[in-house]
Amino acid sequence: MTGYIVRRLLTTIPVLLGITFIVFAMVSLAPGDAISLMLGSETANVANVERLRRELGLDLPWYEQYLRYMKGLLTGDMGRSITYKRPVVDMIRERFNNTLILAASSTLFALVISLPLGIAAAYQRRSWIDYGASTLAMLGVSLPSFYLGLLLIIVFGLNLGWLPIRGMASRSASLGTYIRHLILPSVTLGSGLAGILTRLTRSSVLEALSQDYVRTARAKGVGERKVLYKHALRNALLPVTTTFGLQFGGLLGGAAIIETIFSWPGVGMLAVNAVKQRDIPLIQGTTLVFALGFVLVTLVVDILYVAIDPRIRYE
Repeated sequence: MTGYIVRRLLTTIPVLLGITFIVFAMVSLAPGDAISLMLGSETANVANVERLRRELGLDLPWYEQYLRYMKGLLTGDMGRSITYKRPVVDMIRERFNNTLILAASSTLFALVISLPLGIAAAYQRRSWIDYGASTLAMLGVSLPSFYLGLLLIIVFGLNLGWLPIRGMASRSASLGTYIRHLILPSVTLGSGLAGILTRLTRSSVLEALSQDYVRTARAKGVGERKVLYKHALRNALLPVTTTFGLQFGGLLGGAAIIETIFSWPGVGMLAVNAVKQRDIPLIQGTTLVFALGFVLVTLVVDILYVAIDPRIRYE
């Protein structure tokens, strides 16, 4: 297992290198001039543009700029934000916990909803529970997150006034206030994942319940609850775990939209503002953080396979 983890960590190096190069190339080839945008129309004369371009190293050939950026990454330096005049690492560090909290709460919401619904729908196939769970899952998958977020804001924020619609509670606020600010963005971000996992859990449990080992356990007189949770569910969780890992990476990317809608001060909102302002170092830094998060989640999922199914071994 240790050797497998080391090999997987080593394979992430070329992946991350490729990501940094692709992002660097896309940002460099994008139309417009980040320097002129930063200076504004009043101060963006030729002399000021050229001076700032030299200070930031943007007058160098693209490959020298890329090597310079990679050299900084090796020392933990992602550069300085063109717009905010601050180190990118510090800006990401300040907001990373906020994004992590939002992603974790959205994941918790998705799991609490999807697993019980999927198991109940599979165990009581073609009942009203099955049809209701399938309908809810279809709605969660079909509704775009930005549209669902606006609906929740209108209904629960503006019309009913039950929940706050923007911002994050301060650190000195009570736990109840903090949770109230977290509910709407978490439900919005986790609904799509909940729909996917509900459908997958239902189909996986149905397939597991039709296997020979389940029929054998029933023939031996094992109780239905034990058959479901000990025999069927543990084997059904493998494809669910795989999909969860892949979808969690999309959850981090989708957080950018949700954070912008609800003014949640996370890395996603920072990335959106960086794209608007053509802040090249900040775009590269936030993109690299999202990519690294996706790679690490995939690695964790592979390791969890062994805990879920002892038959799997990595040589």
